[in-house]
Amino acid sequence: MTLAAEIALIALAGIGVAICVALLPAPRPLRRGKTAPAGAPRPQQLVALERLVSTAGPSAVAAHAYLRPVLVEIVSHRLVARGQTLGRMPEATGRALLGDQLWDIVRPNRPFPEDRHGPGVAPHELGAMLEVIRRL
Repeated sequence: MTLAAEIALIALAGIGVAICVALLPAPRPLRRGKTAPAGAPRPQQLVALERLVSTAGPSAVAAHAYLRPVLVEIVSHRLVARGQTLGRMPEATGRALLGDQLWDIVRPNRPFPEDRHGPGVAPHELGAMLEVIRRL
């Protein structure tokens, strides 16, 4: 076989490989667990929680009226496992266990915000509170 024939054969083989690669399906990223198929509707609870978090940031009223009850329910559930309740917890214990931010929003008899146009709970603050809850 001549050099020209060998080069032509290698070129044809290269073209064949390129065609085969082009026909392969696109690689899928590795994911943990199952994910919803593309275009699948999102769960209503997730949509509602996202809306709650987005409205609780800029609005003290929304944070108090909508986010607070959810946090109280979660914290109460976690405290029961420790044999405690929010209603019977002294303020010093609540602040020590939950931290100032979380205690201030879930404490019993929390008054309605005086500044109704004031800021609510910023996402980074909520993230810190959720980390405290996770550790309970």
